[in-house]
Amino acid sequence: MIFGYHPIEGGYDVPMRVVGANIPYEWLIYVIMLIPVGVFLYGFFKKVQVWMLAKGDLHRTDKVGQRIWSWFLFSFAQAKVIKKPLAGWMHFFLFWGFLVLFAAAGIDAMHNMIGWPHLAGITYIGMSWIVDVLGLLALVGILVLGIVRYVQKPERLNDTKAADGWVIVLIFAILLTGYFIEGIRIAAQIIQSTTIAQIAYEQQASPVGWAFAQMFVSGNVDALLMWHRILWWFHMAIAFLFIGLVPFTKLWHIFTSMTNYIFRDLEPSACRMVENIEEAETFGVENIEDFGWKDLLDLDACIRCGRCQENCPAFNTGKALNPKLTLIQAMKLHLDEKVPYLLAAKGQGEEVEMMAMTDEAEEAVSPMDKSLLYDVVTSEVIWDCTNCRACMEHCPMFIEHIPKIVEMRRNLVMWQGDMPAEAQMAFTNMERNYNPWGVGWANRAEWLNEREVREMVNLLPEDGKEFEYLLYAGCAVSFDDRYKRVGEALVRLLNKAGVSFGYLGTEEYCCGDSARRLGNEYLYQTMANQNIETFNNYSVKKIIVVCPHGYNTLKNEYPQQGGNYEVYHYTEILAKLVAEGKLKPAKPLGVKMTYHDSCFLGRHNGIYDQPRNVLKAAGGNVIEIEKGKQFGFCCGAGGGRMWLEEDAVEGYKRINDTRSDQLLVPEPEMIITNCPFCLTMISDGVKAAEAEEKTKVYDVAEALWKAME
Repeated sequence: MIFGYHPIEGGYDVPMRVVGANIPYEWLIYVIMLIPVGVFLYGFFKKVQVWMLAKGDLHRTDKVGQRIWSWFLFSFAQAKVIKKPLAGWMHFFLFWGFLVLFAAAGIDAMHNMIGWPHLAGITYIGMSWIVDVLGLLALVGILVLGIVRYVQKPERLNDTKAADGWVIVLIFAILLTGYFIEGIRIAAQIIQSTTIAQIAYEQQASPVGWAFAQMFVSGNVDALLMWHRILWWFHMAIAFLFIGLVPFTKLWHIFTSMTNYIFRDLEPSACRMVENIEEAETFGVENIEDFGWKDLLDLDACIRCGRCQENCPAFNTGKALNPKLTLIQAMKLHLDEKVPYLLAAKGQGEEVEMMAMTDEAEEAVSPMDKSLLYDVVTSEVIWDCTNCRACMEHCPMFIEHIPKIVEMRRNLVMWQGDMPAEAQMAFTNMERNYNPWGVGWANRAEWLNEREVREMVNLLPEDGKEFEYLLYAGCAVSFDDRYKRVGEALVRLLNKAGVSFGYLGTEEYCCGDSARRLGNEYLYQTMANQNIETFNNYSVKKIIVVCPHGYNTLKNEYPQQGGNYEVYHYTEILAKLVAEGKLKPAKPLGVKMTYHDSCFLGRHNGIYDQPRNVLKAAGGNVIEIEKGKQFGFCCGAGGGRMWLEEDAVEGYKRINDTRSDQLLVPEPEMIITNCPFCLTMISDGVKAAEAEEKTKVYDVAEALWKAME
């Protein structure tokens, strides 16, 4: 009907609702709808234009099935979002409420556009109930999210913008006006029904709408019908406003998040590989457009929820790095400023208009002249990162912070030649002696004699016996006096369990982790290639690694260069030997202990239970602290920062002291680590807290060996 409309009547013999009832010219809505859809498509096109400016080569079209599952799991089950229970579940309700309401509106449109029959009977009651209840949950969700942001005001939401509030108000208004429209419609039907039984089915079909209707049942029908029309058009107007605003507000995350879920990194934790490094003309990323399209998508996907900063050790100790503000959002702002110039340069956009040259404009720096590394992110921020992965672990959008940091470090180190003096010293040590300590490489196997375990070790260059596992002891066991005791304990445990293992001694090079994560990719690849060649010369198949950094590197990064082996952290092997009864502690420790989850064993590789199982077998009473497992706080030495100085910010402690204080809260007799860097940092922290007399710091291997003696 072009000029007429269906009136709202009393109840029907069969439960149903007439779509568009009481709305003159209701068909116009499908014409007007083209405006917000057009605005949305324009905004979508402009966003894609930005992503296509990326020069970096980053394609992820493999593992199609896994990517589809990732999209489904994290988009519709909100699996990552709900890990923050209150805000997560409220977002879940909002997402599903809006999704179902959108689907219901689509069904209504199909009824009018292609003549779908009315939903009727039990089908109408069931589907209407689902829409009504989920809409209410969405309304509750947006209310609670508003309270969290504006009443609770958690620190992680420390950059709330005016637009955030208006988006909340807009969503709330869309949901609330929908219930008022429904309530008025039902009230008009109740008034016009012969008996209440005639319309009683709406109590089941629309329980929330029925409750709203009770506010209007004593009103005048003509007035109700007029307000129904006014609110209906208003509701549609703000719904269309919502659609048009999506690409230009944080609502854009609805689509960028789903895209991120599809194209997220499905590989194990590893730095990105620089292919054909000898032929590379530049290294790392110097300009924002040098990143890959997925990196630029990340900037759009960030919803500023603050989960990254909430778990960042640098931010929580007062450093310049805030993964949300001084990294991702700073890059996003810079990209937004630079895009018009980049598009104009490519002839894809309108020419940049010349601004009136006011004094302020004359002093402003053009976005094209701003340095990503010094003006936007800043080198201080870049070097603050410990690569602990807390930001990436807790980000509900799967934003990849660490790869961006590493790429910028590569440019600073390999292109600009700009790095901390301590980093340069570590590189020099690795170049000359294949270890960051700088101790002569010829002494790499001397620890065997110092700790009196030489006869227990199959030193391959000298003994050359058959072996099942290669023991990759790493630099710390070889050159750090404190960690040599950990190497000794592990060798004695493996020997006692009858494990067949070989050791390379002076033919073992540094794994290269510190070099790579500090930005010296060339040095990393050189040492990795040498190790891989040596491993292959000895037909290595299985490797036991002592240090979690070496473990992550050999397991997840050496395959990039063809080094494919079965790689185990020593705690995995010890847990297996204990479970098999090959290691039976004879003297349980019986002490209270706290356990520090190293970042590269925990968040980077998901190994949390095996070390705990070993400690429990050793008779340890492991007290779980608040900042444990996925929420573990970094010791401060990752990302190559073991070799860099850390100055405490006024009002804060250093990262290792902060972590040590957390581990000391239950007043343990022992603090247990699984990493040489962590052992050093936590030991220093316990000493700084003047708690070294009461609390001793040991490694997992040492704790188990103590229980075996």
